Amino acid sequence: MAIKLNDWDNYLESRVGIDVYVYGGNGETIITLMPKLTSMEKSLNDVDRVLTLLSKRLLQEISVYEIRGEDCSGLAVRKLLEDKIIKHDMTANGLWDYIVGTDTTPPHGKRIPLNEVRNGDYLFQGNDKNKHHVGYAVSDKYAIESQNHDVGVTKTIISERGWNYAARPDWYEAEKYVLTRTLYLTDPCMRGDDVKHVQERLNELGYNCGKADGVFGKKTEIASKNFKHDAGLKSETGTVGKKTAEALGFEWGG
Repeated sequence: MAIKLNDWDNYLESRVGIDVYVYGGNGETIITLMPKLTSMEKSLNDVDRVLTLLSKRLLQEISVYEIRGEDCSGLAVRKLLEDKIIKHDMTANGLWDYIVGTDTTPPHGKRIPLNEVRNGDYLFQGNDKNKHHVGYAVSDKYAIESQNHDVGVTKTIISERGWNYAARPDWYEAEKYVLTRTLYLTDPCMRGDDVKHVQERLNELGYNCGKADGVFGKKTEIASKNFKHDAGLKSETGTVGKKTAEALGFEWGG
């Protein structure tokens, strides 16, 4: 099974500023969780914090039927169970083990450096033996997490939250990027996310563009030219147009 990354992002965004943090919750409605709240939480103080945030949500005229309760891993578990990616509840540490693998279980993704985080990656706080909190990157700058009892599900700046580890799941459905203009070497150089996507793809295929910085420079032109030659495209330039874009695996919308 696979998840569309856009659907995943929309799901996370839809919970920001609405859901409350409930320890052990997996996205059940708060009405369902209320009778069990004292047994789920670790202290009466935490119960009070849940109810305080719930009161704030209701004062914002958010329907009580819309508010859900989940802890940090529960925010993901709900969606992963619905999409049949996992078969049972998992803690933050369990999600880490499931993605990167253990001595006895295969990986469903890989660990990545924190400076390479991008949309769809999972972020963890903790140590080598135990990951006690998890959040979910929705870009290279922002993450969404069920943060704590006082603020619930929030959108936070990745660099400000003290994440220790990052992992990239392999369960996202591949989505083709749409290239909407012809790219080529100019002075000054063309810039943009479309250039960066082309550079990343060329690098993946072994045509070295250097750092994918979104600037269509000489190195990118040479890489594109070499790719086109090997792909049998009848062109002696490094221009990326319709045929080259499609050969690279993009959709053409120019």
